[in-house]
Amino acid sequence: MNTYTRRLSEITGVGIFVFLVIVLLLHLTQPEYDPFSQFVSELALGRFGDLLLVAFIGLSTAIAATAANIRAHNSLVFLPFLLATAAACFLAAGIITLATSTQTHVWLVAAAFVSCGLSMYLLPRTVATFSGPQGYLASWGAVLAMCGATGLGGNIILSGVAQRISALALLFWLSFVAWRLAR
Repeated sequence: MNTYTRRLSEITGVGIFVFLVIVLLLHLTQPEYDPFSQFVSELALGRFGDLLLVAFIGLSTAIAATAANIRAHNSLVFLPFLLATAAACFLAAGIITLATSTQTHVWLVAAAFVSCGLSMYLLPRTVATFSGPQGYLASWGAVLAMCGATGLGGNIILSGVAQRISALALLFWLSFVAWRLAR
C-alpha cells in the first residue's frame, strides 16, 4: 500500500503543478486581464483560454487522487465521496465555461469549493493520520482561510484576490495531505 499511496501523492503533486503552471501562463499571455478583480475562470475568455480546461483537469486529477489516497487509509466513504464530488464539479466547470453557461459554471465551482471545505473540516476528525495538532492546524487553517476569503471577497478583499486566496488554501491543503500520506 505504501507504493500505491506514494503514487497517488505524486499524481496529486503533478495535478497541482499543471493547474498552477497553466493559470500562471494564461496570466502572462493576457495582459489585459486583471487578477485582482477578475476570477480565474475568466481566463478562459481570453487568448489561449481553451487551455484553462487542462488546468481544471489537473486540479480535478489532484483532488481525485487525494480522495483515493484518503480512502486507502481506511477513511469512511463519505470523505472520499465529498472529494470525488469536488473533482467532478471542477472538471465539469472546465468543460462548461463562463462563455457556455455562466450560472452553471459558477454553481459547479461553488459546489466544488464547498465539498473541499467540508473535506478539510472532516479530515482530522475521520482519518487517524491527521488527528494530531498538525492535521488540525493544516486542515482547519486552510478551510478558515478559504471561507474567510470567500466571505470577505467583493466587500473587503477584491474578488479576484479572495478567489486566489481560497484556491491557494485548497492547493496548500492538497499538498499537505499528499505529503503526509506519502510518508
